[in-house]
Amino acid sequence: MTDAAATPSPAVAIPREATAAALLAALAAVLPFLLGWLSVAPNRLVSPRPVALPMAAAALPLGLFLLCCLGVALLARRRALLPWAEAVAGLALLALLATLGLGAGAALEGASRLARVAPGAGVWFSALALLLAGGCCAAGRGRMADATPTRFLAVALPGLALLVASGLLDPLSLLKEAAQRGPELRLALLRHAVLAAGALTLAAAVAVPLSLLALRRPRLEAALMTLANGLQVVPSIALFGLLMAPLAGLAAMWPPLRAAGIGGIGAAPAVIGIAAYLLLPLAAGMLAGLRQAPPELIDAARGQGMNERAILRHLRVPLGLGAMLGGLRVAAVQAVGLATLAALVGAGGLGAIVFQGIGQLAADLILLGVLPVVALSLCVDALLAAAQRLLMPPGTRA
Repeated sequence: MTDAAATPSPAVAIPREATAAALLAALAAVLPFLLGWLSVAPNRLVSPRPVALPMAAAALPLGLFLLCCLGVALLARRRALLPWAEAVAGLALLALLATLGLGAGAALEGASRLARVAPGAGVWFSALALLLAGGCCAAGRGRMADATPTRFLAVALPGLALLVASGLLDPLSLLKEAAQRGPELRLALLRHAVLAAGALTLAAAVAVPLSLLALRRPRLEAALMTLANGLQVVPSIALFGLLMAPLAGLAAMWPPLRAAGIGGIGAAPAVIGIAAYLLLPLAAGMLAGLRQAPPELIDAARGQGMNERAILRHLRVPLGLGAMLGGLRVAAVQAVGLATLAALVGAGGLGAIVFQGIGQLAADLILLGVLPVVALSLCVDALLAAAQRLLMPPGTRA
């Protein structure tokens, strides 16, 4: 037999990501049994204690969960089946949550009305392992714009909404906390999204024109990147604090600013401070994208009589759109995360719920603020990844 016949072709070779996906799926299957499925507390203030999962009540979803974990490991062995493996990882997460919900309901039978059931450590680590397995499958498709586990999210998020709507997860303490704080949570989520979007818009309004000006001005580019890099080393809380005094002084000097809601505390220092951190990914992505067009192509376009505006519109932007959108994705996710700290200067958002939970030593309240931030970040990244695939020219989607 020849060496060529003994070597597997690229089409049937096992992807490198298959090993990581299989290991993560195996960990997801065993971690709840090793670290615990459930923990029960007599009330909200008492520390919970681990309890065994009522197997009889959750046998069906538990079997589906283990089967899906096995499916992820087997499907990931072929590159063509990686999208299916990613979707099955999302299904495994839903089966894990269904098992948790049915087990929690059975664990509360005969307990006090104030009793609380929370996921055990094994469930949290198992969910993280499944998310990472989905990410490995997404990365195995080999395209930068597809690196976000969009198929995992497309299965997991609607399925999670159905599980919540069905009431299957109602016995969990986190859902009870969410039901009690429903209006507050919705308002905080909206406020958080507005803060992140406002900061991203402000940063883009500064970074885009400066990047265009710096394209052929090395000194301006050096100054812009030095400023953007320098802002990254300033702690966010310190930057918010530094902005409070100048903004308060401006509001005192010009009352219309105070009437517009600009002052030393509130949304103004939060939005400006977050926008300052977004300058680096936006400017770096913009400049990298504008330089994607080969110099020979630019010279040829000039020789054909195209001016700089036409070159920008027909060459630089189409060829560099991938890098530009990559910078936008990084900045958008960073904005969602940094908006959590806006609560420290009175701007509200999901960070306010997080800090309330820290002050009350209430783990459920902390998670009620943290988990929507994580979900919002993943959704923003997935949406921008989809936009990146749609807007990039066909010849640049490799």
